[in-house]
Amino acid sequence: MDQLLPRFVSDIDPVAVYAADSRAPHADRPWLMLNMVASADGATSADGVSGGLSGPEDRRVFAAIRAVADVILVAAETVRNERYGPPKANPETAASRTGRNQMPRPRLAVVSRSLELDYTAALFDDRPPPMLFTVAEPPADRLARAEAVADVHCMGADRVDLAEVLRHIGQSGAGVVLAEGGPCLNGQLLAAGLLDELCWTISPTLVGGDSPRMARGAPPRLNQLRLDRVLAQGHTLFLRYLTH
Repeated sequence: MDQLLPRFVSDIDPVAVYAADSRAPHADRPWLMLNMVASADGATSADGVSGGLSGPEDRRVFAAIRAVADVILVAAETVRNERYGPPKANPETAASRTGRNQMPRPRLAVVSRSLELDYTAALFDDRPPPMLFTVAEPPADRLARAEAVADVHCMGADRVDLAEVLRHIGQSGAGVVLAEGGPCLNGQLLAAGLLDELCWTISPTLVGGDSPRMARGAPPRLNQLRLDRVLAQGHTLFLRYLTH
């Protein structure tokens, strides 16, 4: 893998590159990253999942980005569609994280208004259990099931208050949160002005169809980005943008 910008460097290690980036938490919340893969024509999924857009190169960078996060934030629909399990870390990554005063692997945080999840799934066997953020009055039967296997927090009336979610995650000790979608969650984070860093993999594919964009479903907000870095391997590009 090569770095094209800000200067050309051949044969870089993405784990070392992403770990060396500065990500200072805000006074009231953690640093928020967003990592997404999209095709050259902007599709974020093929047949409802992102796996078809991803190759070995993307999976390598995906692991490098996850390696710097304290918490992975994801919407329930993405958990269902992508069949999320507990975050993993190989021994080398776990040791590096421990050396940076992080937990050996990230913790998962799920956003769900309806709490419509499979509570027998492996992700709920994780320890510590995943954090689960929902609205003030979710369905009572699902709430009881969720509280039995997850660390549940009710925040917001009709929609989960994502600013409060990030504040709570920060109070738990997390300095870096990585959002992994889906597009509706991304749109809400953008609309609230919470994003600090966008990691965008451009897959060398054309999809067509009606796949959603990277962010949708919230009032539009014009966010100016600064291109910080471009990596490339084969025909796949990995862009790192900053919002400030």
